[in-house]
Amino acid sequence: MNDIRETDLFGNPVRAGKGAPGRPRKELTATDLDMLEAGLMQGWTNQRIAKSLGIGVSTLKRNFGPLLRMRDQMPDRLRLLIFSTAVRKSLEGDMGAIRQVRQLMEDNERRLAAARIDRAGEAEPPEAPVGKKERARRAAEQVAESGGGDLWGGDLSPGSYH
Repeated sequence: MNDIRETDLFGNPVRAGKGAPGRPRKELTATDLDMLEAGLMQGWTNQRIAKSLGIGVSTLKRNFGPLLRMRDQMPDRLRLLIFSTAVRKSLEGDMGAIRQVRQLMEDNERRLAAARIDRAGEAEPPEAPVGKKERARRAAEQVAESGGGDLWGGDLSPGSYH
């Protein structure tokens, strides 16, 4: 028995082939899809998103895998949308939007500066692991260069022994 209605009692679209054998594909309403994207933008886990939508994690992964793979892009997409909307409103003369654009630009500059500092710190090659013999040799060099310091009372400095 095929369902010929366009929507069910709740206004959700009825899928073609509904009533046919096999498991039907889960379809979310526009609001549910917005909630899915909002959860991804907030960094929610798949379990939390599935629970909030009233579906299982396997259903979420099977039917919405492409959206889930965009998880890392979602916060940036949201920032970009907010920024573009604020720019559009500021161009129309909205003073609040102009202040918001300035604030967003300052925040972005701080984020970029922090990223540059992080990259500069990573540019230094990590020190190679040093074995026991090499550590002992370096320690001996330091003692000899410092003249023995307080360790030997300065007895290792050049000319201190007769």
